[in-house]
Parts: sequence; C-alpha cells; structure tokens
Amino acid sequence: MASKATNSAIEALERRHAAERAALKAATDAGAVVRRAQERRAAELARLDEMVADAERGADVALAVLASLMAPDAAAVLMQETPARVRLGQQRAPAEEVNARVSELSDGAPVVRRRGRPRGSGRSGGGTASAGSAPAAGAARNSGGSGDPAASVVGEVATFSEGR
Repeated sequence: MASKATNSAIEALERRHAAERAALKAATDAGAVVRRAQERRAAELARLDEMVADAERGADVALAVLASLMAPDAAAVLMQETPARVRLGQQRAPAEEVNARVSELSDGAPVVRRRGRPRGSGRSGGGTASAGSAPAAGAARNSGGSGDPAASVVGEVATFSEGR
C-alpha cells in the first residue's frame, strides 16, 4: 500500500511540475510578445515624431513666408493662429529657406519688411497726412474702421464683424 501511495504522490508531483513548466513557458512567451510590441511601438512613435517634426518645420517656414509678405498680425488672423505662434514660426524657420521661398513667390523682387504702422495711416496722433491726401504707397486701405489688422490687409475681399 505504501508503494501505491508513493507512486500516486510521484505522479501528482510530476503533473504539477509539467503544469509549472507549461505555465512558465506561457508566461515567458507572453513576456516576449509584450517586449516585441513595446519595441514596435517605440519605433513607430519615433517615426511619427519625426513626421510631426517635419510637418512643424514646414508649417514654421510657411508661416514665416506669409508673415514676410504681409503684417504678422494679419497673417495670424488669416491663418487662425495666435500672433505668438506666427512669431515662433518666424524664429524657428531657417532664414535662408524663408528668403528663398519669398524670392520664389515674389519673382525675385525684394520684400520690404515694415515694422509698425504705415505712414499716414491716421492711427498716430502726429501724422503728417492731411484729410484730403491719398495714403502713401503701400499703405493698407481702411476697411470700415473695424481696427482689425486683417481687414486692413485683405481690403474689400472679406468683411469682419465688430463683435467676433
């Protein structure tokens, strides 16, 4: 009887060891699958991060070019961006790339980058323009007096509401 009990105990122990080996193999395989998935995710995230960085560089150049061709505040309004985002694009965009693109778009004619308001715009208290004189060359037209920088750049092409 003792040998029967011993034999059944040994068989139970062997079944238990076989179950433990099977569970260990399953856990090891599952861990390897998780590690491979994490590595694929990291590689894919790196690829997507590079795509986003490339797109941001392109957007920065495009915003800087637009801001070079018109007032940065007007460019921000037209692009539905903040002026800070336009300034950031101007800072981050490579100057040679922006200049090349501006040259390409303007057929090589130099772009005059203005700071502040055009002369004779009537917005400063001590302007030299008289009420009957025509605005200076390159000055923006006033579009209804809304005070909106985009309205002065766009002119009569678009109308802007006062209440936004």
